[in-house]
Amino acid sequence: MRNPTRRLLLLLAAVTARTALAAPNCPPLGPVFEKPRNFNSSAAIRSALANLTQALTARDQDNSAAVLANTTSYSIEVFSTSGDTPVVFSWHHTASALAASNSSAAGVKRVDSSTVYRLGSLTKVFAVYTWLAQDGDAKWNEPITKYVPELAAAAERAKAENDPVKNVPWQDVTIGALASQLSGAIRDYGLLGELSQQINQSTAVSLGLPPLNNSDPMLNPCGQWPLCNRTQFFDGLLQAYPSYAPFTTPAYTNTGFQILAYALESIKGKSFKSMMQDSILSPLGLNRTYYDSAPAEQGVIPGNVSDSTWYYQLGDESPAGNMYSSVGDLSVLGRSILGSSLLAPALSRRWLKPAALTSEPVAGVGYPWGIRRVILPLANGKRTVDAYNKAGRIGFYSSLINLLPDYDVGFSVLIAGPAIPGNSNFNLADLIGARLLPALEAAAREQANAKYAGDYRSASTNSSLRLTTQDDRPGLGIENWLSNGTDMQTTAVVLAAGYTGVQPSIRLYPTGLETVRADGSRSAAFKATFEDVGLPARNDMFSTDCGSWVTLTSVTYGTQSLDEFVFEIDKAGKVVSIESPALRVVMKKT
Repeated sequence: MRNPTRRLLLLLAAVTARTALAAPNCPPLGPVFEKPRNFNSSAAIRSALANLTQALTARDQDNSAAVLANTTSYSIEVFSTSGDTPVVFSWHHTASALAASNSSAAGVKRVDSSTVYRLGSLTKVFAVYTWLAQDGDAKWNEPITKYVPELAAAAERAKAENDPVKNVPWQDVTIGALASQLSGAIRDYGLLGELSQQINQSTAVSLGLPPLNNSDPMLNPCGQWPLCNRTQFFDGLLQAYPSYAPFTTPAYTNTGFQILAYALESIKGKSFKSMMQDSILSPLGLNRTYYDSAPAEQGVIPGNVSDSTWYYQLGDESPAGNMYSSVGDLSVLGRSILGSSLLAPALSRRWLKPAALTSEPVAGVGYPWGIRRVILPLANGKRTVDAYNKAGRIGFYSSLINLLPDYDVGFSVLIAGPAIPGNSNFNLADLIGARLLPALEAAAREQANAKYAGDYRSASTNSSLRLTTQDDRPGLGIENWLSNGTDMQTTAVVLAAGYTGVQPSIRLYPTGLETVRADGSRSAAFKATFEDVGLPARNDMFSTDCGSWVTLTSVTYGTQSLDEFVFEIDKAGKVVSIESPALRVVMKKT
């Protein structure tokens, strides 16, 4: 090549391409900084909440069909496990139609944190929480037939018939499968979605449906009214074809939670309602939460009380969607789950994990969570935040709770209106999340920089390192790491990679493992990733540039892992030192 200018341009292009395609920092799943507690002092949080206030103020003036602010009331609360800031943000909109309603009409005329709404399927969170508080998850891999005799008998009949198309193999359905929407059974029996309960025969025929004879054994004798008793429920349920074999794919059911309640009642010998009251509602002081029949004077009741379904009850299907609550009480509930106030921490961690994936790459299903995998963009790193949510809809009400375990933060949305626009609960969640999640990550980074960043040194061993944070990378960065005067920055990455010529990058992430002493001081363990960011970025069918979970603790010296670091923190919360157990060195913060 004779043209020096062309050669220089090509070289620059090659460097630019390599820089753009350099491998990103890949953290393990979970928080990349300590969970934020600086809600009042964080500039990022203050800016986000100001922006959220502005967006909600504008939304509350929008009477278009997509919002219907004049007829739709709602309450929002953002909460945290922080003792200093348990409520991060609160917002309430009272529809003008509600505020102007007749003073004799039932319900409140202005909504606030104590206002009671109906929850619909958000009830399922309370149902699963009740099971876990009462009996843990040790039985979740046991077949439901062990505790529900009607299903045990059905399983025997199904074996004899040998017709999987027509019969659910109940002996293969576990308690956990019911809690995680993996049973393969039908969604409802009679109560919801049953057209014969909603339209007459002439309308059904006009829609192309065949007429049903009153003597047809498949015709529901019960449903929305009168409600099915236990015998009628199982008689009808066991005539329905399965949707799938158990554990094939998530397929939403309400029947599963009715059956879960029957099983827990069989195990404990108590009513499900009393168990929820004794194990969840009373211990948490949820005085604005009701399993059934909430007092109208505490609630928001848009329009006619009968049309709103305020008094309508689901009977034995109540564990799937009958409850009432306020955003104030949902904040207490969320803090309890995130803070493990009623469950052992290990049980809480198992609860907040996926049970299955869905056909959408960023979505999963839990017990009974819908899980959203939120990607926070970083120029030189990958960051995924898992959000655990549960939504609901019943009558004139819509709901949603969303937990963010990476930050010990969550939020709830409760909505009431005679014609709630579709997806309103998730639309509000999108509006909140778009502002809140980046701010929480930024606040955690601000907090980590103020607390951990700086130089650490052991003069006696000529060992030192510097910790920093960068806006474009996750976690704390280790720089200028020397051990006994040797460049450990490069050595650690070479040892982990198994080859030389690396472009080393080391990031530190909290593990959540802490030892707290009587005087308030503590030790906090962090885990490092040793990465060669000189490698090309890739996202092929099977190859990845983000597999750090495979490499953790891959290099040890005298049993101790080279990627293990332990901070010593005094009772005032000030970082005193960092220890590398593998290198047998403690470096003081200077």
